[in-house]
Amino acid sequence: MNNIAYAQAVQEAAKPKFRGRDNLTSKVVTHHPANIEREYIRITNTYMTLLNKTLAEHLPTIRRAIADEREGMRRDDARSVMEIIARTFMRIQVEFQKKSEAFELERKLTALSNQTRRYSVRQWRRVVQQTLGIDIMESYYTGEFYRETLTLWTQTNVNLIKTIPQNTLTTMRNIVESGFTSGKTNTTIGLEIQEAYGIERRHAQFIARDQVAKLNADVTQSQQQDAGVDEYVWSTSGDKRVRDRHEELDGQRFSWSDPPIVDERTGRRAHPGQDYQCRCVALPIFNLPGLSLPWEKGVSE
Repeated sequence: MNNIAYAQAVQEAAKPKFRGRDNLTSKVVTHHPANIEREYIRITNTYMTLLNKTLAEHLPTIRRAIADEREGMRRDDARSVMEIIARTFMRIQVEFQKKSEAFELERKLTALSNQTRRYSVRQWRRVVQQTLGIDIMESYYTGEFYRETLTLWTQTNVNLIKTIPQNTLTTMRNIVESGFTSGKTNTTIGLEIQEAYGIERRHAQFIARDQVAKLNADVTQSQQQDAGVDEYVWSTSGDKRVRDRHEELDGQRFSWSDPPIVDERTGRRAHPGQDYQCRCVALPIFNLPGLSLPWEKGVSE
């Protein structure tokens, strides 16, 4: 059945139930995929722990070299402390690269993207069924429908996460070299290293929270626009973490072609879930004459 036939069938099916009404707002309040977000954070935490363990294996070499240098125990022909620092961080990078390959980050994030797709499709089917009384084909949303979106998201996130350890090692090497030349104690240098590690670990967690929401938002937009849904109602998660501007947008009606302003200071615009770490969702407004849905049953070919 083609899209025009779908739309006509939906209109006919909806007439007895929604006579005299063209626009119907979703009766189901969908939610941000919090479980998937937590899984992504678990992945990033494990990935960063690999780096921390690799550092723990090699940093004692640097600490001993610094201590020996300052206690006058080093021989004249011994390698300089700066050379030891450089060689040690090179070994850390090589060993972490091997651990990173064994970790299979890309495979894990690919699985996560597919999990997000399945979550979004289940929510979409529930919205359509409970609002319109129509069962749609889940298989319609597999294969090529999201392939480009999911592939791009996975590759972007692999690059984002892999960049963090690289930046962390550069930062830590700078901390060690500047700490040695300025006369800081090994204890102080160690504390600064752990602080830098903590910052980068939280950065990875930020990416996890932000990117899961963005993927879910992109998949949601694709589903709704493919079905002929042009407008939605902004819906927040309703807790204390909701930022003030998003609270103002809650319950308002917007068009997919014209995203609302989410930052009045800069004029930045975004749909629900597309702002940084946004857990808001878009509740579809079904325009019955323009609907195009992949039926699972109830309409003959």
